This record gives sequence, C-alpha cells and structure tokens, in this order.
Amino acid sequence: MGIIAPVSAYAILTQEGAFMIDPIQLPILLKAIDFVFEEGRKILEERRERRKMNDNPENGENQELTEESTTLELKEQSEIKQDLLASKIDEILWQNHELEVKHLVRLLETYSRNYHLATEQYAKWGSALVPPIIVHNMTDAENSMVETIKQLEIILSKVYKKDIHPNN
Repeated sequence: MGIIAPVSAYAILTQEGAFMIDPIQLPILLKAIDFVFEEGRKILEERRERRKMNDNPENGENQELTEESTTLELKEQSEIKQDLLASKIDEILWQNHELEVKHLVRLLETYSRNYHLATEQYAKWGSALVPPIIVHNMTDAENSMVETIKQLEIILSKVYKKDIHPNN
C-alpha cells in the first residue's frame, strides 16, 4: 500500500502529473481577469469617445460602424473571458506568477481610483473650465492602467498558456 498525499478538493492531476487549479478558487485571478476584460475595456472606450469628440465632429455613418465593431469586440471578449474562467491552470505556473499578478492588481486598483477621481473632478469643472492638472491626472491614470493591463495580459497568457489580448 502506497503513501497517499493530501490533495485540495479543487485540484486535479493532469496526465503529466501537474496539479490543475480551478480559477474560481482564486479570487485574485478572478479580479485580474475582471480588470483586463471589464475595467480596462470601459476606460479604453471612454478614452476613445473623448478623443473622437475632441478630434472630429460627430459623423452618423462613422458612429454606426464603430458601434457595430464594438459589439463584435464585446462578444469576442466575453467568449475569451468565459473560456479563461472555465479553463484550469497549472498550480506551479500559478505559484510562479501569483505575486506578480497580486502586485499588478493592486496597481490597477490604485490607478482605477485615481482615474475615477479625476473624471469626477473633470465633470465638476466641465470640459471648458477644467484645470490642466486634472486633465493630466486623468490621462496619466489612463496611460498607467493601459500599460499595467498589458503587463497583466502577458502574465495571464503565461499562466493560461494562451494568448490573451482582448483590448487589441
């Protein structure tokens, strides 16, 4: 009779002998996925809308094409997100990247708070009277979030062994 090692209820063994973890058991991973597919997408949409309004006047046909492509992007992103949530991940890969994911999620939480604070201040002042520092803070928070989300996508691609680029 051999020795039996205790195994977590949510871990399974693959053919190679590596433990596989269900992402639903890892709240930090779920938070990371939500930042990549939800918060990041919203901020990029807001940024695009603001740039459109500043760069060129409203064009009905152009706006319809943009809405149609946005709908297709949302559908693809939703499918990728659901696929990630359903996929199991290698426990060793997760352990190798867990601290980095936690760090990036904390950064994203900070940048998100800064972004929402700046957008509230922007709204209070109105676009004509807003001080340049508020615009700078909002742009800086956006840029920081976009760069951090890209880093998180790279790490998640390694953890899931899949290419993850929903915002491209």
